[in-house]
Order: sequence, then C-alpha cells, then structure tokens
Amino acid sequence: MTLSINTELELESPIEDIRHELVLNFVRTSAVIAAQGTALFRQFDLTEAQFNVLFALKYKKNEWTQSDLSKRLVVTRASITSVLDKLEAKGLVTRNEVPENRRIYHVALTRKGRQMIDRVEPVYRDAIHRVLDSFSKRECRDMITKMEVIRSLTTQTE
Repeated sequence: MTLSINTELELESPIEDIRHELVLNFVRTSAVIAAQGTALFRQFDLTEAQFNVLFALKYKKNEWTQSDLSKRLVVTRASITSVLDKLEAKGLVTRNEVPENRRIYHVALTRKGRQMIDRVEPVYRDAIHRVLDSFSKRECRDMITKMEVIRSLTTQTE
C-alpha cells in the first residue's frame, strides 16, 4: 500500500504545488531510508558514515588520504577525521604515514575492517534490494539520471 505525502504527513490541506510535493517526497523518502540504514548499521555497532568509509575503502584502487575520502563522501575534513578516529579506535582502519609528506596519511582497511565490511555489505545490499525490488534496472537508471539533473541544476545556482 502506498501513501501520498499529504496522507502520510496528515496535512489538513493537500499540497497544491506539484514541485513542492515532489521535493517533500524526496526529503521524506530520504529520511525513511536513513532511519532504516541507522537501524541496520546499529546492529554492527556502526554509523552510516562509518559504513560509507569502510565501503569506499573496500573498493578503492589507489591510496587515499583523509582529504580524498572527504571529497568522495561529501563530508567536511573535520567530520571525516572524527569518523576515522572512531573507526581506528575499533581497529577497522589504519592511517599510514606518507614518507614524502608527513602532514598527510593514507587510509586503509585493517583485516578486521575488511571482515566487518564483508559481513555488513551483504545485509545492506539485501535491505536495499528488498526496498527497491519493485523497480526495474531501467527505472532505477531513469531515477538516477533525473536526480543527477536536479543536482547539476542545483549546483549551477550556488
């Protein structure tokens, strides 16, 4: 059963602007997905940000610095430092000195970090497949393209 945003938010008057309704649907859907992710990652004593770092490090091909991670994950350098501090304390990542530049570190998964992401990733993939199973690959690609257009138009106006 699907609910309109008007019904779900128990609005007393329906939203009259279709574009506003679309934006509210994006925001509400994002919040619902984030809440589901929080619950899923909590089972593994991780946050979404920590999972994203582990996931990114699993699939990187080259050495990455903290700055590289913050750019790829669209978080501030201060935020990535905090996330890495917590992951390092759990023994899931390590920061290795770069001999030619003592101010930066390369970030890598530890064996324990690799084991953790290998345990969490299938559970995560199963969860997103269950939620998005009613969409064909083509429909997923179309939605991705539309969101890319929205982001490109939004960044042009900044």
